[in-house]
Amino acid sequence: MHNLVIFPVIFFFLNTSPALQINVIAGDEVGYEIYFIKQRWHTAIVFRTSDIDSNIFPVVKNFRNYNLIDIGWGDEEFYQYPDFDWELAFKALLYPTSSTLRVEGISIPKELYFDLSEIVVKMIVTDEQFKEILKFIDDTFDRDDSGEKILSSKAGGQIIFYAAKGKYHLFNTCNTWLARCMNKAGLKIKTDIILTEQLFNELAKIGEVIKVKE
Repeated sequence: MHNLVIFPVIFFFLNTSPALQINVIAGDEVGYEIYFIKQRWHTAIVFRTSDIDSNIFPVVKNFRNYNLIDIGWGDEEFYQYPDFDWELAFKALLYPTSSTLRVEGISIPKELYFDLSEIVVKMIVTDEQFKEILKFIDDTFDRDDSGEKILSSKAGGQIIFYAAKGKYHLFNTCNTWLARCMNKAGLKIKTDIILTEQLFNELAKIGEVIKVKE
């Protein structure tokens, strides 16, 4: 009976999508394009690889052959499991667990990649904001005694998992991580984020919603 209650809650938490309207923003915007995507339970920030300075974000050196780089933070076990596992999802949400940074290189054009997403929000940020975002993410990597990032695993060649700082749980998820990232860059949104719906509704206030899957 316990599982009959918990599993629907986990499913709702991982798959809730916001009721957003697609925005059309006019004007000659200058800056760096960044994107936020939702693909099933995966929520991430996406950059053009060519925009990233390796002096600020050295990991990009492993992804120079890709058009885009997709970065998400999550539970160490659940995120690296090749399929969906209810027990790992239960553990990830209800118990503080070790975390990981998932970094993926995307070789297909962004339009094709975004077709795979349920939600996409575009944002234009300044040079300084862009640097602060990259610094925030780089600081999330856990490091060994010599200061090197700790490799956790690789999947399919283009996906690398790294050990990350912070414990993952219901009140500290990929959504709260991305909200804190935006605040670090001076883009003020609520950080008491739990559901994906909350995050994307906040992002929609300062960005352009370019896709919502009906």
